[in-house]
Amino acid sequence: MNHVAIDLGASGGTVYLGSVTPSTFEVSEVHRFDNGPIERDGRYVWDVEALVDEIAAGLAAAADRADRVDTVGIDTWGLDFGLLADGELVRAPTSYRDPEVTATREDLFDSVGKRRLFEATGLTNWNTPNTLWQLHTIAAREPELLERADRLLLMPQLLSFLLGGRPAGEVTIASTTQMVDAGRRDWATDLLDELGLPTGLLPRLAEPGERLGRVDERFAPDPSAPLELLTPASHDTAAAVAGLPLSDDAAFLNTGSWFILGVERDEPVLTDAAFEHAFSNELGADDTVRFLKNVNGFFLFEECRTAWRAAGESVDYDHLLSAAERVDTGTALVDPDASCFSIDEPMPEQIRSYCRRTEQPVPTTPGAVTRCLLDSLVTKTALAFERLTAAVEGSPERIVLGGGGVRNELFCRLLADATGRPVTTGPVEATAVGNVLTQAVAVGTLPDVEAGRRLIGESFALETYEPSSSEAWEDAKERMRTLPAE
Repeated sequence: MNHVAIDLGASGGTVYLGSVTPSTFEVSEVHRFDNGPIERDGRYVWDVEALVDEIAAGLAAAADRADRVDTVGIDTWGLDFGLLADGELVRAPTSYRDPEVTATREDLFDSVGKRRLFEATGLTNWNTPNTLWQLHTIAAREPELLERADRLLLMPQLLSFLLGGRPAGEVTIASTTQMVDAGRRDWATDLLDELGLPTGLLPRLAEPGERLGRVDERFAPDPSAPLELLTPASHDTAAAVAGLPLSDDAAFLNTGSWFILGVERDEPVLTDAAFEHAFSNELGADDTVRFLKNVNGFFLFEECRTAWRAAGESVDYDHLLSAAERVDTGTALVDPDASCFSIDEPMPEQIRSYCRRTEQPVPTTPGAVTRCLLDSLVTKTALAFERLTAAVEGSPERIVLGGGGVRNELFCRLLADATGRPVTTGPVEATAVGNVLTQAVAVGTLPDVEAGRRLIGESFALETYEPSSSEAWEDAKERMRTLPAE
């Protein structure tokens, strides 16, 4: 069968056509477009009308490539949502990078405490603005919005609804909200009641594979052959992990705007070590739990490329990576998660300012800034990997990589060295592969995710980077531990 996977990230979207049989698995890109928060009425929001138009263009492109397209599924970043009243958006969905969403964070923490949040939801996320923070801020500052609204839909289901599907909820994306009990795989209504937040807005949660109806004829490329909307694993990381050829001895690292490092488990890990090291439990396909930690990823690098493009500099990846390889390792480091990095100012100057403030050599060229960021990302990831191995039984013996980092040979080599583990690259477009896989399971082409992973391992070229000496990275990790986080 043929499936359309719509993969939306915080900086761009891509539409893929997937063809799956019990013995073959193929995925190809058919449409790509930019995405990003726009400023409207003093807030950073998502332009959902433009996203729907681009999705419709992608559906048409997919229809041009295949004799028949059977289903379509949308995955997105986590956290953000739209409020509906009588089937209409109350206002454009706010971006999690809007400064306003953190306005009442400390009040929220004071109200119930971080430990209570962790025990109730399995998430830490003290520095990642999530749905709970946004809803809490709205309740405190704009309660009239919640009084008007009758439905809250997270971004994948909001877009499916705007395309013609029925309102729905799905567990993998919902588990990013800090509003779901990871053990029960349902909304943490006791916590929300304690915080005075409305629960009547929340949709029923379903596992991946729920059927949502047909794409409206306004957006369907061929109204005589309507597409069926499904919920895949609709959180992009859940889809990416489903699309990686994982085994029990492997950790996963999905690389994009965020890096997500973790392991799959059958139950949430709610230990003291998990809480102390700020690990979270998000839900995956096939009743799994993804025990993981977020690191701010290629977002800083992409913001630098935006600034360099505006200044007339080359932003070609090969050019930047070639220049970066000529710079010594560990010359300068930044904490990728430092709160001082924002979308309000050109990122290269923010990097240089951080290095000046921490009395390090200041990277002056795009190549030097790129090397600084790559070294910083692998060092921070290596520290997170150390904490991961301390928090779970059995140290992962290797790392399976998905996302944009798969294409970056320098990054893969540095990561293997810094962690001291072999790094195996999964599919470059692991998220789209996992989206298609969970659609194929939903329609019965594949029996389960495990069978799909075996097929993926046979269908895609995989490469393994063996570590060389990791001793040079011990100093980098020690320096990273002392860098300011603000």
